Amino acid sequence: MATTDPTPSKPLGKVRAYILRIAGLSTTAQKVLRICNEPNTCANDLNRVISLDPVLTGRVLQLINSAYYSLPSKVNSLTRAIILLGLNTVRNLVLSFAVFESFSKHDTFRAFSASDFWAHSLSVAAASKLLSIQHGVPLQEREDYFVAGLMHDIGKIPLNHLFPGEYRQAVELALGSGRETRFGEQEVIGVDHCEVGDMIARKWQLSPAFAAALGRHHDPPEEAEEGMRMAGVVGFADILAHGMGAGIPGGGSMDENERQRALAAWNLTSEALAALTAAVAVEIERARVFLEIAQR
Repeated sequence: MATTDPTPSKPLGKVRAYILRIAGLSTTAQKVLRICNEPNTCANDLNRVISLDPVLTGRVLQLINSAYYSLPSKVNSLTRAIILLGLNTVRNLVLSFAVFESFSKHDTFRAFSASDFWAHSLSVAAASKLLSIQHGVPLQEREDYFVAGLMHDIGKIPLNHLFPGEYRQAVELALGSGRETRFGEQEVIGVDHCEVGDMIARKWQLSPAFAAALGRHHDPPEEAEEGMRMAGVVGFADILAHGMGAGIPGGGSMDENERQRALAAWNLTSEALAALTAAVAVEIERARVFLEIAQR
């Protein structure tokens, strides 16, 4: 009986080794995520954990007092900030900090710039949140879509760090053929950013919905699968962001037929698309504050 060779390809092995070396979630972050997943968790439970971390405490207070929320008066109490933000938002804020701590080092970005990458990610995050509203996502879950959009392309970072020359070739190939970056990545490197995103989601033990958003936003699974609509929302948000010019080289190119199919799937007229694009642009400006705080 024939057997397949279990040895991974050299590029895939390098990627796996890189992901094993990246920082895991901090002790505080792990505690916050665990507490937020427990039933009957309250603001005081989170306060006891976060208050022991001065940096995280400062960021939570910065966020609640920022233009992103535009509250009429300043909030100085961590407990009150947690109440106003909500447990999900605090959890996602902590997850965002972990992303930047792990992937924002100066030498991480080689084949494209960090500023372009995060600008695109922020655009997809803002679009994902707005689309989640249109998709009927409950209020308490909408920040999940923002963070999923922010993280959706995280798999590109290890590839462009480990294989900068090859990644540039992959981008050129994708642009020349009018296809998405992942096809160039597969052709030149042998592994694409969606596969790498899924590996990172597993490393951090993210939920199946987040894992799908990172690993299958270009090819979302059927919504009948539990929790899978996030991948579809993020995928369409990515299309919107690239259509607005908020993309990184070789991003999410698609031909006109594919674009029309995407619009039909969302039941959007050209007028509705224009209105949505304008709303996304406004949300991006608001969300820049979130990104600035998370990157500090």
